Amino acid sequence: MALVDYPDSGGSDDDTSPPTETDVATTNRQGTLKRKRDHDELSTLPPLPLSFHDLYASNARTASQDDPRLHAGRQRLTPHVEGNWPTHVYIEWCPSQTESDRLHELVAGVGGDQSTAHSPIHSLLKSDLGASLPLHISLSRPITLLTHQREAFNDALALSISRSNIRPFDICARGLDWVANQENTRWFLVLRIGHTPKNELTRLLQLSNEVVENIGQQPLYEEPHLIPSVSQPRGQDQRASRKLDRSTMLRPKSRKVDSSHTVDLSSRFHISIGWSLTPPPADLDLTMKHETGISDISYKIHINLVKVKIGNGVTAYSLPSKVETSNGILGT
Repeated sequence: MALVDYPDSGGSDDDTSPPTETDVATTNRQGTLKRKRDHDELSTLPPLPLSFHDLYASNARTASQDDPRLHAGRQRLTPHVEGNWPTHVYIEWCPSQTESDRLHELVAGVGGDQSTAHSPIHSLLKSDLGASLPLHISLSRPITLLTHQREAFNDALALSISRSNIRPFDICARGLDWVANQENTRWFLVLRIGHTPKNELTRLLQLSNEVVENIGQQPLYEEPHLIPSVSQPRGQDQRASRKLDRSTMLRPKSRKVDSSHTVDLSSRFHISIGWSLTPPPADLDLTMKHETGISDISYKIHINLVKVKIGNGVTAYSLPSKVETSNGILGT
């Protein structure tokens, strides 16, 4: 007794007739409708959340040792040591696709004006696969934490931001310029940041510098102080670093962050959009603003988060939406 009634497979090939013009037209129409429906479904997908970039904040290591050939000639200034954690405090900006494409054109335009005697300008706007990348405004130098300092550093920064009374604000990025790193080993093509009425960027920098200095590291955009360094390789200076413990980093600050008593450092802030291993030609610096049309461009950027990257991990801290006043709390 058969369990399944299979169709007869013994029919001749003559039973299959070639498709008619009507069949072909129907098939083509169905295929077109399916492609259109698939395109509509893809176009209505929601954008990825901004926190998605935090999951892939670092490129995957392709070698066990540093090799400048894998990084367009860049060399690591501080050799990696087990137990040391590279750290950076910054504000992130994710340009829209239109903004990213326009800035990419600017980098390509400036790079095309360079003579062949100089190294090329490498864009910071797109990944190797062509995806748009977030950009940054630095609030710290590249610093190094020891393993036991990571949690306390994060806690101290979070506490300082929550008590800062700095609410979300807007900045304007405009003007193209060149900025060299501290060691003069790389030159960055940057957008300059305009002044904000309440000096918020400088106040955030002051908060970050206070936390950084409490662990014996050098501040950003300030004169360096004679302080002990804790970025030594493991086993060389661990005893000195243990003195800078959690209570030290969380101690009350001696300076109150007040816009009326803060030196305006707005001219120091910038957003890097490209880099080169050699300084730009002198004539390029004089003509690039006219040739790229950068004078006609400005970008309004809303700031509501401060991020800290320790190793490959990124933590975001929201600026307080309510500020404390002498009479209570003032909302948004």
